[in-house]
Amino acid sequence: MRATVSPVPAPTLHSSQRAGTVATPYLWPLSNSLELGALPTAVPCARLHARQLAWEWGLSGIAETIELLVSELTTNSVQAMAGHDGQPAIRLRLLNDNAQVRIEVWDADPRPPTPKDPAADGMPDLEAESGRGLFLVGAFSDRWAWVTTQEPAGKTVWCELDIAPLEPEIDGSTAQPPLPQRTPDAVHVRPVAIMNDLDILRRLRDGLRNLDRF
Repeated sequence: MRATVSPVPAPTLHSSQRAGTVATPYLWPLSNSLELGALPTAVPCARLHARQLAWEWGLSGIAETIELLVSELTTNSVQAMAGHDGQPAIRLRLLNDNAQVRIEVWDADPRPPTPKDPAADGMPDLEAESGRGLFLVGAFSDRWAWVTTQEPAGKTVWCELDIAPLEPEIDGSTAQPPLPQRTPDAVHVRPVAIMNDLDILRRLRDGLRNLDRF
């Protein structure tokens, strides 16, 4: 397992397209890549890497969705490389421009991904060992497609997840939820009665003097 941080060389893309989407070169401000062996253990490693990266990028609110998408795309690549000779590797890349997150997974199998047709109710077979990945990618991401690559030869399956912007205040700063304020308890003040009866005051004075004698 090997991780590198931007800038990293990306696979060279040509004009292959799917669903009318063509991969366009774009300089992402934040980029991170990870190379993994095409083994079942690659999936939990990719999820953990994505979780940590989402935290570093301040995307904790959508971290679970990023993890899910990374997991499904990584699983598809591992399955695509099953049966290949040698020790094939897959490459995970995550990109972020503060408006969207892009997840790319490359493998050396140039064949297009083949999502399985859903059942009559529109849902995939949840008990099947495969076939759910691209359905979930399409359901939880905002865009997804795939492109073939020449250097190195293979394909990249990618998806993008939009980042919801925070609502700014009037002065342009980020709105923060107001802190809870404690309401002070009502203070009950008992009025002080003014004693003007001289006879009572004298008896009180004499009583205090008698206490001094004990």
